[in-house]
Amino acid sequence: MERNRVQLYLLYLLWLLAGILLVGCTAGPVEEIVPEESRPVALSFGRPNLGVPELLTRAGEVATPPPTPLPAGATVRIGAYFTGSVGDMPAEASFSTAAPSFEATYVVGDDGSLSPCCVNGNGEQTAGTAKGLSVRGGVYDFYAVSPARPLLQGNDGFYKITGIPHKEDVMTSFVRGVTVTKTARQVTLRTFSRKCAMLVFNVAPSPGNALPFDRLYGTSLVIKKISSSGAALLAGTDTGIPPTGDGAGADAEVTFATEEFEPVEPGSDPDNCGLNKTKGVVLPKDNQPFDVEITVVRDNETAILRATIDRNISFDEGRRYIFTLEVKNNESSLIMRALDWNVIVFEDGNVGGPDTPYPDPDINEGIGTTITVARWTEILWSGNGNIGGDS
Repeated sequence: MERNRVQLYLLYLLWLLAGILLVGCTAGPVEEIVPEESRPVALSFGRPNLGVPELLTRAGEVATPPPTPLPAGATVRIGAYFTGSVGDMPAEASFSTAAPSFEATYVVGDDGSLSPCCVNGNGEQTAGTAKGLSVRGGVYDFYAVSPARPLLQGNDGFYKITGIPHKEDVMTSFVRGVTVTKTARQVTLRTFSRKCAMLVFNVAPSPGNALPFDRLYGTSLVIKKISSSGAALLAGTDTGIPPTGDGAGADAEVTFATEEFEPVEPGSDPDNCGLNKTKGVVLPKDNQPFDVEITVVRDNETAILRATIDRNISFDEGRRYIFTLEVKNNESSLIMRALDWNVIVFEDGNVGGPDTPYPDPDINEGIGTTITVARWTEILWSGNGNIGGDS
């Protein structure tokens, strides 16, 4: 009897083993019966862009250039929000109150394409192997932010991008109602929208200056009493960074140091006196007064110019503010123009290029209303840079 029990037990084990082998051999057919909407679909996002800039040809005609790609090296976080099955009537996702169903991070290549990458908590690219965004079939809304900072839920229940400093080009995009299947994998994000402002500063001789300068250039720009670093952006299709100002924090200033200045384009420095410029991203600012401190070199002399600007000037998202310090002997004026962020692209179709260089597109577009925001009537020049004049 005991021997029969052993034999039956062995037969049972053999039956179990045969069942396991059968399942292993039929893995392919089993996978084929998995519903299509449950299978992962690897998505492609093409080349997202910042819209189409205005193109100015040599003859002054306006043409249509290709869209401007996102800056090479920028990181992007893309979240996918499941809103319904294929064929259903989906409801729009609330980006500010719901976490994404799936998400992945990417880096922008030189050609504008996106490649999966790893990032740290500040959205900066780090070493490592990353996978692109894969979702199951269905209908999705997508929300993207660059840099690829995480969407964090605050104490108020809303999802935000937090810790945004000055000099960071924050951009967002979205697209709704995208149907994803095994044959529909391409997702086209809407044009990215910039959430900060661009500030450009340069030094130039005043048009009324009698004698040309041997050398004229800036070495420092400090802007104080503006928005505090560490801002937050609520996730959403039309949300922005709340503007603050008037010294709303201990670090409410931005400094552009000597190493951040660069020469202007040759067409904007016809006398070769070393004119230069600096530019950078700043957080949105309200229309409260703010302070400037400018260090400028004329020939072998240096002056530090300080002023409080009280002209109801705000720094609005997606705008570019061009400040030019015009120097005339012992006088100087700071003038400003406000334009859209995207620069006009200059182009020449003639073989060999133009006879004269085009002006610097950052500062000389020939459009926009200029206003004087500060004036210094008696500059004290010094050979050591420790003495300056206030407005």
